[in-house]
Amino acid sequence: MQTLDQTHVGQIYYIDRILGKDQPKLRELGFIKEKAISLISFNGENAIVKLENARLALSSSYLKQIFVKKERSKEEIVGLSKLEIGQTGIVRIIDATGEIKRRLMDMGITRGTSVLVQKLAPLGDPMELHLRGYALSLRKIDADRIKVVIDKKVD
Repeated sequence: MQTLDQTHVGQIYYIDRILGKDQPKLRELGFIKEKAISLISFNGENAIVKLENARLALSSSYLKQIFVKKERSKEEIVGLSKLEIGQTGIVRIIDATGEIKRRLMDMGITRGTSVLVQKLAPLGDPMELHLRGYALSLRKIDADRIKVVIDKKVD
């Protein structure tokens, strides 16, 4: 594992974790686990970083707090509608645009949210989900737009 200040200019890396006092500030800027990142230029003190499609200028003190790896993790991402009763998924992507994405996010479905499939209607549609302390019924067509990683908690 290496920090961003130890990487090669121009090579693509993926954020593994962020440690240090500036962690909240960096996350607010979009430095999130598994995002593609690369150094565009680095003079030992300051750097220009490409994070997905954005370019940011950072000092070396920030670079030393960002740990990167050369490839993404092998998480299997599936649609929320594929989960069975009792399974929990962690939201990774909302594969929608405009009003649909806004409506899903307004209901509390955001990246990193844990969603438990509580019940299914007799014909399988809609689904009853539990997230953020409340129950939500969602059509399967909308649930399929929510991409999750199945949470494999050890009891």
